[in-house]
This record gives sequence, C-alpha cells and structure tokens, in this order.
Amino acid sequence: MKKSKNNHLFIFGLGYVGQHLARALHQKGWQITGTTRHPKRLEPNVPNDWQILKFEDGGQINDLSSHLSNASHVITTISALAGYDPVLKAHQQELCTFSGWVGYVSAPSVYPDQEQGFIDESVPAAPATKRGLARLIAEQEWQGACRAEIFRVAGIYGPGRNPIINLLEGSARIIEREGQLTNRINQTDITNIIIAAMAKPRPSRIINLCDEEPASQGEVVRYAASLLGIEPPKPIAFEDAELTPMARSFYISKRRLRSVVVGPELGVKLIFPTYREGLKALVESKGYAPIL
Repeated sequence: MKKSKNNHLFIFGLGYVGQHLARALHQKGWQITGTTRHPKRLEPNVPNDWQILKFEDGGQINDLSSHLSNASHVITTISALAGYDPVLKAHQQELCTFSGWVGYVSAPSVYPDQEQGFIDESVPAAPATKRGLARLIAEQEWQGACRAEIFRVAGIYGPGRNPIINLLEGSARIIEREGQLTNRINQTDITNIIIAAMAKPRPSRIINLCDEEPASQGEVVRYAASLLGIEPPKPIAFEDAELTPMARSFYISKRRLRSVVVGPELGVKLIFPTYREGLKALVESKGYAPIL
C-alpha cells in the first residue's frame, strides 16, 4: 500500500491496543503518528518512521492541529480519567474540525448487568459503576464532537498479556463469585475488527468487540493451567480477596456480550472465537512445554 495522507493514522495512546493496531497498519504501508506519556519507553521498540509525540500532563499535545492535518484517521485508546476525557478536554476545538474517520476505544462497563440473555449493540447503555459512567460520558462526547465510532472492548488478552504468563510468574489467582461472567477478546481480533470498521466506516456506530463464549475468570485460569500441565491456584472467595476498585468492578459484572455488527456488517470472522483457541495458540507460539 502506497503511503499518503489517505492512510495516515493518528493514535492517542500507544498502549497495548494502540501499538498492535499501529504495527498491523504499518505493515500495510500506513504512516503512524502516536502519543505516549513516556516516549523513551517506546523508542527501542517502534519502527524508526513512526512519529511519537509526548502526551503532556493535562492532555496537552504541542501543535496538534498541524499533526491532525496530515492524518486521515484518528483513534483514541485513552481512558476517561477522573470522570472526563483528557484528550477532548484539552483539544476538543481541534478535533471538532477534523474531517477524517475517528474511533474511540471504550469498554462494556457502559452496559447494565444482565444475567439472562445476551447484550448486543442494540441494548441501551446503563452503567452501574462510576467507571462505566465516565466511559459513557466520554463516548457521547466523542460522538458529539467527531461522530466517532465506538469500540466497546471486552477483556483483552494476547501476547505479553494473558493468564499463561500469570501462571508461570506465580501471580495468577482464581477469584470466585457466584454468577460472575464476562467475555474476552484476543488482541489479533481487536486489530482486525478496527481495521474492518475503518474500511467500512459508519459515523457514531457502536461495535462490541468480544468473543463468542462468555466465561467466569476461574474457568479461563483453570483451562490455561491445563495447557501447561500444572495445578491451578486454589480459589479465593470474592469477599476475602483484596481487590482494587477496578478489579472489583470486573468481578461484579454479570453480562454475556455478542455483536450483531462484527460478522453481519463488517464481515469479520474471529480468529479466536473462544478463550480456548486463543490461549492454546499463545502457548504454542511461545513454545511453552507442559510442566511434568
């Protein structure tokens, strides 16, 4: 693919999702500009032709208008902080004048808990937590400012971020709470879905990025342990676990996600439709041998 302004992605937040997306598009010939709070941490790991900008405290980015004028697509992976979106707070005026495609990476915490049935993109948002409410407000602000497409991403796992590593490092835990259920999504599928949405844009569209088999956290850890041939950690009752507020909100959730957009509208078939295929592929790709 020939480099031009027509394939130049600006990424607010070169974190886990942002870097994987950037690398996939860069391999297709796209130009990449991205922001980070810690540029020196990225320098040894990113291609030399990526343009890396410092995301200053307060969300300030020097000369953002000039950088946006060279971009065809913009996506932000930065979470709403303290109840507001730091990018829009600092740069809403510049973003409102951007005429290209815009995406916002959000989370399913905007949805209500729903023990029966599935939640797809037609279900109205009704967050039960402050974190979910902050996400929803940010979604609405990005849609209002830029008609951004919204990507509600389930539990993310992939290379360097998965329960296989946690088990091998001895940090894996099984927290048991009756009825706890959630979906996951492999990073490869996240990237593929976002790229497909960019190719078939629909302003303000909402897309659930999730696998096809919601499961409890314990099920996933136990399966990962079986792949390694080791005993899973002993379960801990939710009430006895010392959890951060963010982790606690994860274990409280009881929802089954699905998408009526990813397959029917975007034509994307998940490479890893359940956590089983995803974890097995990670073990095989990393060369992990069963521990005897």
